[in-house]
Amino acid sequence: MAEVADACGVSRMTVSNAYNRPDQLSAGLRRRILDTAETLGYGGPSPAGRVLKRGRSDVLGVLLAEALPSAFGDPGTLSFLHGVTAGAAEGGLSLQLIPAGGPDAGSRVRDAAVDGLIAFAAADGDPALESALARHLPTVVAGGPRGAGCACVTIDNRAAAASAAAHVADLGHGQVAMVTWRLRGDGYCGEVDRRRLGTASFEVARERTLGWLEVLGERRKLRGAPVLWEQPGNTAADGLHAGLALLRRASGRPTAVLAATDVLALGVLQAARGLGLEVPGEVSVVGFDDIEEAGRARPALTTVSQPLYEQGRDCASLLIDAARLAAAGEATILHDTCLVVRSSTGPAGPW
Repeated sequence: MAEVADACGVSRMTVSNAYNRPDQLSAGLRRRILDTAETLGYGGPSPAGRVLKRGRSDVLGVLLAEALPSAFGDPGTLSFLHGVTAGAAEGGLSLQLIPAGGPDAGSRVRDAAVDGLIAFAAADGDPALESALARHLPTVVAGGPRGAGCACVTIDNRAAAASAAAHVADLGHGQVAMVTWRLRGDGYCGEVDRRRLGTASFEVARERTLGWLEVLGERRKLRGAPVLWEQPGNTAADGLHAGLALLRRASGRPTAVLAATDVLALGVLQAARGLGLEVPGEVSVVGFDDIEEAGRARPALTTVSQPLYEQGRDCASLLIDAARLAAAGEATILHDTCLVVRSSTGPAGPW
C-alpha cells in the first residue's frame, strides 16, 4: 500500500479509501490508484487485517463431524446446512465449513476467523468443540452433545425413536433388528453388545438406539433379544451391507428393521429387494429423518420426520441474536417430531 501511495503521490489512507470508501475519491483519482496497484501487483488491503481492525469477520463456522465429501452426500446434513445458510443470509453473514476429524481439528477451530460456531452432531468431548469453547467463541450445538457448555438445538431423539419401535411392536413384530451409524469413531462394523453401547460417544445415535431398546424391552411378544447392528458410515451402501447381514441370518431373521436414518433404511430396502423379500409382507422397514427420498421410495418409507432445515436456521439465528443466545445459556431447545406411516410397514406375518 505504501508503494502504491508513493507512486501516486497520495497518502496510504487515500489508497485504502480507493478500495473501502470509493465515494470519498473522484473517479479519476480512484482509477489512477487502482491502475497503479495492478501494475505493482498489489491486490488491495488484507482481509485478515480488516477483520482484526473491525473485531468481527461476518462469518459463521459450521463444525461437521463427518468429512466434507461424506457430509455433502448426506441429504439430512444438506437440509440442515440449507437452513443454516438461510439464517446466515438473513444476517448478511457468510459460512465457513470446518471438518472436525483428524489431529488438526482443534487448531482449525482455534485459527478460524469466525464470529460464532455451530457444532453439528459432535462427539462427546470433541476436541474441536472444546477448542471453540476454550476461546470463548459463541457456540451452538446441533443434535448433541447436550450439556457441553452451550445451547443445544435438537429433538428428543430417544422419544422419537421410541415412537418408531412402538409402531412395529403394535404391528405384532416379534423379531426386530436395528441399524445405527457410528456409535464411536473407531470404524467398527458389526453387531453391538451392551458394553459397546455403554461407551457410545455420539449422542444422536446413542439416544435413538436407547429409545428403540426401551420400548422393545418392555414388549413381551418379542421372540428373542433385538439385534443391533452398527455401520461406520451413513450411506445407502452402509444400509445395504447391514441389511444383507441381518436378513440373511439363518435363524431369527427379523420381520422388522429399524434404521437410525432414512439413508440407512433405503439401503435396507435395497437389500430386501436383492434377497427377494417382500416389503412389508415379509419384512417391515422404518427410517428416521423424512428426507425427500423417503417419500419417493418404493415402497414409500415409514419414518420419523424431523425439521432439519428449521433446526439449522434456528442455530444461525441464535448466533446472530446475541441477546437470545445469552438468554438461552446452556438450555436444550427442542424441535418437534412425528411418525409418518407409509407403505414400508405392515402387520407381522403368522408366527
